[in-house]
Amino acid sequence: MELSVRTRSVHVLSILALLLAYAPTKAQLIIDQSMSPAALVEDVLMGPGVAISNVTFNGEPGDVTIAAGVGPSEVGRFDGSNTSIGIGTGIFLCTNVAAHHLPGPNDRLDPTGGGTAQGIQTPDLDLSLLTGWPYAEQSGGTNIYNKSVLEFDLIPFNDLISFRYVFSSEEYERWACSQYNDAFGLFISGPGIPTDINGPFTNDAMNIAFIPGSLSPVSINTVNSGLMNASNANGPDWADPYRPCFDADPNWQANAIYYRYNGGQWPSAQPPFNVPQLEAPYNTDSYYIQHNGMTVVLTANAAVQIGETYHIKMGVANAFDSKYPSAVFLEQGSFRSSDRFTLTVDEGSNVDLWGDVPVLHESDMDSVYLRFNRWGGFYLDEHLQIAVEGDAVAGVDYLPALPDNLHFDQLDPAAVVPLAIPVHAGEPRELIVHLITSNGDKVQTFHFLIDEQLTVDVNGTGARDPLAVLLDPTTNRLRVTLPRSMQGRAELQVSDMAGRVVMRQA
Repeated sequence: MELSVRTRSVHVLSILALLLAYAPTKAQLIIDQSMSPAALVEDVLMGPGVAISNVTFNGEPGDVTIAAGVGPSEVGRFDGSNTSIGIGTGIFLCTNVAAHHLPGPNDRLDPTGGGTAQGIQTPDLDLSLLTGWPYAEQSGGTNIYNKSVLEFDLIPFNDLISFRYVFSSEEYERWACSQYNDAFGLFISGPGIPTDINGPFTNDAMNIAFIPGSLSPVSINTVNSGLMNASNANGPDWADPYRPCFDADPNWQANAIYYRYNGGQWPSAQPPFNVPQLEAPYNTDSYYIQHNGMTVVLTANAAVQIGETYHIKMGVANAFDSKYPSAVFLEQGSFRSSDRFTLTVDEGSNVDLWGDVPVLHESDMDSVYLRFNRWGGFYLDEHLQIAVEGDAVAGVDYLPALPDNLHFDQLDPAAVVPLAIPVHAGEPRELIVHLITSNGDKVQTFHFLIDEQLTVDVNGTGARDPLAVLLDPTTNRLRVTLPRSMQGRAELQVSDMAGRVVMRQA
């Protein structure tokens, strides 16, 4: 099978037309639906380190422009630089008619979103499973309406793919903790993608839209204000109106830190359709979009193998009816691949981070701490393969010896390894650490220099005694650790090259 890969290009005419049509007279969301889904992915969403092909929108080839303002499912480009979204530019997917329910201000309760009252039933098993409906598989996902689904294939050049997004909805605040849990999914399938995390999804895919620090999906019932008024809830169990939220995530109230309120006060607890939204400034300032709530800017990521082909499916849909639209905003250029692991050394009294290569100074008192950072794929319980080179000798220049692998539990962002750098007579030594991932296709190399302890001539005696004087490059402050042999009151005096005292501190 021949893989057709498109490269990035710039649609200059479309951009100029957008700028001319929407002069920035005031803060408001700007949408542009003149680009085809394929162009939106290749020229707007795609960032460095990935090759994209086979774009489709709702199952149709993605090189055909979707007519703006018609039909319930919408896709397009946005400029939210002067809005409450939190993302400057990118592409959006939404239910109903984008021009009707996305731009602010949030001045009304918008049930139809510009679409028809009944909407269009668009079955989708993957999105249905995310709603929490127990009959999703049995029905084939028939509780899904007005879906907007963008799909494509990609080949990554690094071992981590990621992108940034915001999910928003008119279902907030009125319909949180209900069966109207509008579906939002970011699915990936391909080599090395686990099928037992949160599926079963088609093509053995996994949904990678997680709440930070957990494996819970992002949805209306998992991320909201956490302060619903029981008289305003609409859960199926009136004895426990918050049960849908608890079933979606027992920690749903703690997830409120990832939610942003965007207005939602009406004349009554059970407001009729299209009533005014009363709360200022949300109802008067077009800086605020029409939806009543949204997440903070979140990052979705997945561990991948370099050079392999993966399938991405991202979509949003109404659940159980076509009312109260939802959307996902994807940041321009944020869909990229990068290094999944890095290695750094924590700051310390015997660590010099000033140069290109960190220097680990000998010390009988303090250890140094190597930090193996994991930037994505937190759903994995895995081992990171390590190889060590250089002329530094384990057990002499540093101890203990570094292991040949490190274990990361699910959700672990880092593994910290303490090393003692004992004081001994010897020349500076180099410690080289390799991180090996992607079945050996990815090798990253990190260099460290092991050098003698920091010493000072105390009171002109010629005694060797450690005094650490390090510049913190992040704050431009000097960090000074006095010698252990120095007792009682001490005065620090700093002189310039001419011998003039430029600082004195007791």
